[in-house]
Amino acid sequence: MNLHSPSKDIFGLAVENYYLTKDQTPILVHHEDFFDDEIPVEYLFRSYDDMPKLEQKALDLCQGSVLDIGCCAGSHSLILKSKGHQVLPIDLSKKCIETCKKRGLEEAKRLNFFDLKSQSFDTLLLLMNGTGIARTLNELEAFFDQLKSLMHKNSQVLIDSSDLIFLFEDEVIENDKSSYYGEMIYRTSYKNQLSDPFPWLYLDFNTLKKEAEKASLECSLIFEDEHYGYLAKLNFT
Repeated sequence: MNLHSPSKDIFGLAVENYYLTKDQTPILVHHEDFFDDEIPVEYLFRSYDDMPKLEQKALDLCQGSVLDIGCCAGSHSLILKSKGHQVLPIDLSKKCIETCKKRGLEEAKRLNFFDLKSQSFDTLLLLMNGTGIARTLNELEAFFDQLKSLMHKNSQVLIDSSDLIFLFEDEVIENDKSSYYGEMIYRTSYKNQLSDPFPWLYLDFNTLKKEAEKASLECSLIFEDEHYGYLAKLNFT
């Protein structure tokens, strides 16, 4: 989960400390209905061989110029750059971008994806639950509009997510925009820093496909893992 706090640079603090001192204090992810989840910071610095097959598949499918959205510590961008891709890593976190630059990604920019204008890329890459950046189901239209503004006719979007239906096995699910089960509210913490609550969207593939097609984007299933995760490709129809 590439979760970023809107108020405190939780991921940035952890990434910077690990890069400078190998501090392995984990990032904690909090949800009022579930046990806390733990993100090992060293996982954000993983090599290609240490990445799950889903991420390896996505990196292998990247073509041409790549926009790495929510780049965090820059691990995906570094692999793509080593393969000869022109990469623009972007993230909201100041400290993550500073660490990216120290790791050799001088082109990395602290930038809100929704503020990026007047550019186009061959591949737009959104990994570690890339649908999360859309925040809610009702905001998908604006999310798709922004994606399309950064695409040319042959561009592709590689995006992953997970179907959280397994968390609600004993409940009746109403799959609509007023109560979609993949809409989560999280807080993140690191040491003595705690973020404000923020929305994060997990999408099942069928919903992603349906909503993408409403936005005139073709949606193809590329890969599924054994933990309800999947990789999808979007492109113009």
